[in-house]
Amino acid sequence: MRNTYIRKTVLAAIIADLLISTSAHAQSQDPSADAMVGPTVVVSGIRSSLSSSLNTKRMQDGVVDAVSAEDAGKFPDTNIAESLQRVTGVQIQRNGGEGRYISVRGLGPEFNNVLVNGRTMTSDTGGREFSFDLLSSDLISKALVYKTSQPFLPEGGIGSTVDIQTARPLSGKVGHAFVLNGSGSYDSNSEKKTPNVSGLYSFANAERNFGVNASLSYTDRASTQNKAITDAWNYRDVSFINGDLNSKGLTMADVTTRKAFIPQSYGFQQENETRKRLVGNLTVQYNPSSTWKLTADALYSHLDQRNNVIAFSDWINPQVLGATLGSNNQIASLLRPGAAFYANNPALAGAGNLLGEANSNDMIVKGGDRLSVTRAFGLNSKWALAPEWKLEGDLNTSRTNSGSPDLWVVAGMVPTNGDVLSFGSTPSIVFGDGLDDPTKVRAHAVSNGIVSNTDKLYEGRLGLSWSHDIGYFKGLDTGLSRSQREVGRTEWNSDSWNTYSGYHLALPSSLFTVTPMENFLGGGAQVPSAYLSFDPYAYMNYLNQRSVLTQSNDPALYLNTSIYPNGPMAIDYTKPSSWAVKEKVSSFYVDSKWEGDRWSVNAGVRVVHVQSSSSGTSRVLLSATKSPNDTTYILNYGPMTTLMVDNSYNSVLPSANLKIDLTRDMLLRLAASKTETRPTLNQLGVSNSYGGRYGDVQAGGGNPYLKPMKSNNLDLSWEWYLSKTNYVSAAVFQKNVRDFLETRLVDTTLPQYPGEVVHDTRVRNGQKGKIKGVEIAGQYAFETEVEWLRGFGATANYTYVDATASREVDSGTPNCGYPGLSPQSYNASLFYEKSSFQARVSYNWRNHFSVDCGGGSTQPRNRAAYGQSDASLRYNLTPAVSLYADFINLNNARTHEYALNESQFLMLEDVGRRVNVGVRASF
Repeated sequence: MRNTYIRKTVLAAIIADLLISTSAHAQSQDPSADAMVGPTVVVSGIRSSLSSSLNTKRMQDGVVDAVSAEDAGKFPDTNIAESLQRVTGVQIQRNGGEGRYISVRGLGPEFNNVLVNGRTMTSDTGGREFSFDLLSSDLISKALVYKTSQPFLPEGGIGSTVDIQTARPLSGKVGHAFVLNGSGSYDSNSEKKTPNVSGLYSFANAERNFGVNASLSYTDRASTQNKAITDAWNYRDVSFINGDLNSKGLTMADVTTRKAFIPQSYGFQQENETRKRLVGNLTVQYNPSSTWKLTADALYSHLDQRNNVIAFSDWINPQVLGATLGSNNQIASLLRPGAAFYANNPALAGAGNLLGEANSNDMIVKGGDRLSVTRAFGLNSKWALAPEWKLEGDLNTSRTNSGSPDLWVVAGMVPTNGDVLSFGSTPSIVFGDGLDDPTKVRAHAVSNGIVSNTDKLYEGRLGLSWSHDIGYFKGLDTGLSRSQREVGRTEWNSDSWNTYSGYHLALPSSLFTVTPMENFLGGGAQVPSAYLSFDPYAYMNYLNQRSVLTQSNDPALYLNTSIYPNGPMAIDYTKPSSWAVKEKVSSFYVDSKWEGDRWSVNAGVRVVHVQSSSSGTSRVLLSATKSPNDTTYILNYGPMTTLMVDNSYNSVLPSANLKIDLTRDMLLRLAASKTETRPTLNQLGVSNSYGGRYGDVQAGGGNPYLKPMKSNNLDLSWEWYLSKTNYVSAAVFQKNVRDFLETRLVDTTLPQYPGEVVHDTRVRNGQKGKIKGVEIAGQYAFETEVEWLRGFGATANYTYVDATASREVDSGTPNCGYPGLSPQSYNASLFYEKSSFQARVSYNWRNHFSVDCGGGSTQPRNRAAYGQSDASLRYNLTPAVSLYADFINLNNARTHEYALNESQFLMLEDVGRRVNVGVRASF
């Protein structure tokens, strides 16, 4: 941990006094603060949290924001990401209504380096983005957001570096302390109640040379997410039939073919989710002497998320009736013909890739479970070698294992009557047939697999600090670090996708259950009153019977026991497909410190060497043959092969931060730096994938030759501290970026698909541009100005980001901006705190941003503006016991996603409201 240099000025004396007077549980940035002893004035509640965060911000060399716990085990929100969204320039992405990822200053989660107690943590994403929902906020003391780079910070955060700090026993009270917390949650969509409990124990001896902090948290949540979904918008050849659903005797002369944007499907999905999380943390501190301090940490996180996902969808083939075109050559409405239309128009029934038989109403079960286990251990040692020399060593390791079933199981009906669809910001559909008749269901495609992910990290660092007090030069910090990280993914699959694809096999009605759709999306969106649900494993077991396989698309193949000893529906554990990326990083930094009467500077450089190795094992695709009953291909794979690719590069990353005391309470900060973010580890794999249909063959995979993304940064920040709690600030920043990643489509040919153009879409370097923005923030707690205002306070901030991006010529991907970047965002909170009562209401808003530049087929996936309001209440029955209630998503905000524009609808998600009511006791 870098030493915080307290300047010998009047301003420094005031700041030091403020630090002493804040909550005894607040974590100090100065390593020597663990042994600080003296009188304290405990300020509790919301003001304590705001004051501690403000003191942290003021003391930093660079531009830093912080969120602090009000007290031990009392973080402001139930989720760490949801607290960080109140920091200027920070936005979050939610998973099932709960914060999971953060974006900072317009840069998505992969651009933000997240540390726990200054250490890198593994994650369950397969990449560098950190899942905040793996940790419980009960364990956290403080979270710092470094917006400007400094040499001691690990490289990787073009957007920011976030350091999550757990509580330290020698920073708390002497003696034994306990905190117990119990609550119940209610989810409005699932209408279920679930328990949450946590406990924290802390001990520090009278000499303050030994302390223990242990915490355990269990969270249980049952939720339901309701969605309207379009899988993708494709730009392809579309056959426009001149007629309506009642037309008869049409011929191919009534069909016109031209390219247009067409939706792939439209339907509805319900996810019934249970999420159980157990998190434990243990910290032991021992000071063998006044000059030597040891700290050991252990962290355990177990997340068991089970999703029961069922969807029903109106599959839309590129042959449509009565279609209207909107702007940008995209279909605005259409009639989807059914079997009765083709019976009345036999001249069309066999044309254009099985026109009459491929339309379907699909029931789909998806595998969305998420089982994740993280273990982390760390040991830190600090020595004061002499008054001016300090040495710090740190060793840590972490490992995350995660896995989930990979299911996409489809059964469907061939509709008799046609459907009416219109598209826009909110599509509508009128089904010609009901979706609740189990006697009409037929078999279709099945994908059955299991995915296992591993993320292992070993990290060590050694730092030496020299303080010098002659002239302007005040000393040097220098350090070495070495890490090795390996991320891997293994998949086991069946070869079942095209076994029955095409809807030619009728199924027994006993496999399906009529399921009502009660109050789905508030009763809007013209949702049918009922649909058919089914057990995917019972469905696959039926299809895997030898007597049924005789009716498959290729009985000779699928009944061959030498190829499929357990049938094509069974997962073949003898043929895993896997990839792994091993990354070794060595770095060295030096940071010089300078100081004058009203200014201070730290300037230095970080030098990094990266060596990566990507390997993969998979089966070679030998050939692809057209399915006899569908528009897909039957893929014929050969033996397993292994491929390995090595890559290495060096980086030099200078940075400088200047702080000027304009007045006693006013600061100006200037910063310049060069930063980089390495490609997400799962993007460096050597895997290849194949899919698509006749005339639209798709390929993809990893790219082990990706280079790091780089940015040259300039920052200017003005801060005015009105009191220990109140302030206003403004900042401007600019990032000149290059070598940013883009999902680029390249058309090629493959011998396995003779006569077909293959659209190969994968991540490549190429994008460059500028990101510049403005941040304005302030907080004010009324104290003595007006009697009736006492106890009230407010915090607010606003961020504007302007970004320009240029991509490689003919990249095949629309210019959709930077993933995670919202041009504007703001949040505001109003709180009241007096005597035994606290209340807070908050509103967070961000406007549209790109989720993925290739997330809707070859089109981008964008998320529309979103604003959510939350509230909390606290009442102290006694100084040690309090009641509380948290209300999440009071305004029942919904997430809306679209492709190129808002009329290209992709998703509308309703997660409902959530209430958490509980009691907290400390003694």
